[in-house]
Amino acid sequence: MRFAHFSDSHLGFRQYGIYERELDFYRAFERAVAGIARERPDFVLHSGDLFDSPKPPPRALWVAQRAFSKLRERGIPVYAITGNHDMLFRRGAMPPQVLYKSLGVNLLTEDEPFVVHKGVFIGGVPYHSKNYVSALRESLGVLSKKAGKYGKAVIMLHQGIDRYLPKGYEIELNEIPKNFTYYAMGHIHSRIKERFGKGMLLYPGSTELWSASEYDDYRRNGKGFTLVDIGGDEPAVQNVNIQLEREIMHENITALRLDRQIAQLADRLSRLAKRPLLYLDVKEAGFGRSSLHDVLTGKLAGLVLSLRVSYVMDKDKAEKVTLARSFGMPQVQEILQDVIHDKNKAKLAGMLFESLAAGNDEQAAKEAENFYKNTKGEKA
Repeated sequence: MRFAHFSDSHLGFRQYGIYERELDFYRAFERAVAGIARERPDFVLHSGDLFDSPKPPPRALWVAQRAFSKLRERGIPVYAITGNHDMLFRRGAMPPQVLYKSLGVNLLTEDEPFVVHKGVFIGGVPYHSKNYVSALRESLGVLSKKAGKYGKAVIMLHQGIDRYLPKGYEIELNEIPKNFTYYAMGHIHSRIKERFGKGMLLYPGSTELWSASEYDDYRRNGKGFTLVDIGGDEPAVQNVNIQLEREIMHENITALRLDRQIAQLADRLSRLAKRPLLYLDVKEAGFGRSSLHDVLTGKLAGLVLSLRVSYVMDKDKAEKVTLARSFGMPQVQEILQDVIHDKNKAKLAGMLFESLAAGNDEQAAKEAENFYKNTKGEKA
């Protein structure tokens, strides 16, 4: 029994406010689905954040429809759960994935948390925030008991785990039942594979680079999907990479040798078929950041889609200041972090903005209430 597993497609995401980046996410998803279709697995798992928003733009909905139609034509069903990005935290709300039921997309929910595909148990739990981790544990316990009746059992989760996301996890690894054959994870955008319990736990990563923090893992492990064979005594997994639409580059230069290094970099950039995203670390050596930034943007702007420059002082390497030129609207969270110096308040403001913009009034109220309860407790 072979299946494909992918996650965190974030269709509709317009990184740094750039339209071309939105298109990049669509193309990565389409290439992943095309690769899956060529492999002809028995079924497909998508473990959350299919969309970047619970109210995706029409083009994102259309791209998903076209892709799932191709899998439907080949008789390949899809089993999916919702992630934190593509679910509305509102009573009675329906996630966008329900639109594709007629195309063979089966959304596992709290009301219908599992299916059995040709003797294989497939369970799924939608994303739970840390405030609702007790409900998450309860759902896992129920599915663990039901899975015990089957020889092969798969569980889908869209959660951060303490071992892999120490500063933002929702559940600890030791709280997850150990009787599943395969743990199809989502939420963390890096590729992670580990033996767990009697099976394998795997994050396939995102299909495109959603943030700069994914760069190192992307260079090591690529982006794409995972093929899984559970026909043997233990799961056999194979990562399949896709070609991303444009280069993502991370370079280092020194201000003292700026002209020569910029000329070399510009030559490399000019040879690329499409303008890349460029993350540039600059050692200042006493030069003024403002003048340096003007020089860099002036010489590289026409060669890159987005330029993100971090300045590091030679005498104090711990000091690192990032200035960005995205040639588009900046992301809200980046603005808040620059304006609000209190990290917790900036995080709260970002969550409130995202919730309210998506129409999640109830979730916004809960986040605010929890924040001030915690703040009050700390002061007491």
